[in-house]
Amino acid sequence: MTRPEKTGRPPQPGPALDELDEVAARLLDPEKGCPWDLEQTLASITGQVLEETYELLEALKAENPDDIREEAGDVLFQVVFIGRLLQARWGFGLAEVIEQVRAKMVHRHPHVFGDGRALADARAVLDQWQAIKRRDKKHERLLASVPLTLPALQRAHRLGSRAGRAGFDWPAAASVRAKVSEELGELDEHLPAYDRNTVSEEKKARVKAEMGDLLMTLASLSRHLGFSAEEALSEANARFVSRFNYIEDRLAEEKLKPEEVGPERLDELWQAAKKAG
Repeated sequence: MTRPEKTGRPPQPGPALDELDEVAARLLDPEKGCPWDLEQTLASITGQVLEETYELLEALKAENPDDIREEAGDVLFQVVFIGRLLQARWGFGLAEVIEQVRAKMVHRHPHVFGDGRALADARAVLDQWQAIKRRDKKHERLLASVPLTLPALQRAHRLGSRAGRAGFDWPAAASVRAKVSEELGELDEHLPAYDRNTVSEEKKARVKAEMGDLLMTLASLSRHLGFSAEEALSEANARFVSRFNYIEDRLAEEKLKPEEVGPERLDELWQAAKKAG
């Protein structure tokens, strides 16, 4: 990606945001707009928002400044576009969205913007944030604000963390590891007679529940070890792809494909891929 020319002073957020809003408005102009954009609704763009968000997450993880700038811009445009859809449907838009989040940030950081007491660390800040949030939303349940649309492992991490701040948690990683063994044992009880082709729906549902309990406990173990299970699995996925690509490349040198060799040969190449890093 080509970097924009330096003109001495960087673009100012206010005018730049106004110009981006004008682009969204033009795309949604009934007479001069884009046919694809004009068909979009709040429901139809959810997949687009999710895809752009994941692309930004990949750029952030890679710490690539060019990609971060591009993908952050794409996510920002989704917000601007949503503002225009809100304006058309309910009469409020981007300005109200910005003002609401500005006021919320100030309100929930009294140690920065108000006369609240100084906080010692990030954990104290999170505890204060949740306390203010629950006070503002008087009847909201503790776990209600953890989004349903998060990837399941990430949501399990957030649910466990939120419950933990209320005192509902294991005391240490060793305790969670013991629970992992317990959950795995409960799953093992169902496996000897389990055949996916003939198993009853009731039995399948039971095994599925046991697997879910195990995965959620593993997410808690990751959290106690200081990282998220989502992050660990994402990195494991990347390693798997890299190692399988290695297998394909070595076989391609012999003009072969993975499906044309036996499992022993595949395992041999897999072990070589692991050693190769």
